[in-house]
Amino acid sequence: MNLLAIVVIGVAAMPQSGQRPEWAEPTVPDTVVALVMAATDAPAGDERKERLREAEAAARASVVGHEGDIARRYALAIVLGLRANAEGGQTKVKAASDLSRELDAVLVADSSHAGARHMLGRLHAGVRRMNRITRWIATNLLGGDELKRATWEAAEVNLAYAEVHATGVADHHLQLALLYRDTGRAALAIDELEHVLGFEAKSALDAEVLAEAAEVLADLASQ
Repeated sequence: MNLLAIVVIGVAAMPQSGQRPEWAEPTVPDTVVALVMAATDAPAGDERKERLREAEAAARASVVGHEGDIARRYALAIVLGLRANAEGGQTKVKAASDLSRELDAVLVADSSHAGARHMLGRLHAGVRRMNRITRWIATNLLGGDELKRATWEAAEVNLAYAEVHATGVADHHLQLALLYRDTGRAALAIDELEHVLGFEAKSALDAEVLAEAAEVLADLASQ
């Protein structure tokens, strides 16, 4: 059973290999960037998990002695989000819980960090989408204490902030639309989905976002 069906990727604009991604600000070590890129290029499964473990170790090491460097902390959050996607069971929950703490650290230093706000919103929404029993298992038996704080309200505040302050990211609009759908506000969801479909797909990830938006919009329109 997938105990924590959370999608918390903070790399919506991940470029092809050889290019430095937008989230990798100058103070983020090249080694961390290279390991993250290698992980996202690797096939899903054990190879990707191994690359992400290496990336996490490097990202954590880069933060030591530089705890006030928000770029490094956010890079670690990126890795933890990817690990939460790739892993299962207790490892997934621990990665998501660690992610929550790391995002809190970023946002304490910079509450206007749109990327961190988006990731936190997605994390809260993902936890709330779990059924009650699965959520209890994740937060009480698997050690995801940080996840107990997840609420739809917090998810909406953070996703809406990211959508307003980083309007050029299609996934920011999609995730807000999905939240509206899941909280019974179909009309608002449709408005956001139509906004998403106005974007041009400039990458494979963009294409996936647009395809999901089209599918969800068709489903809502048929209801």
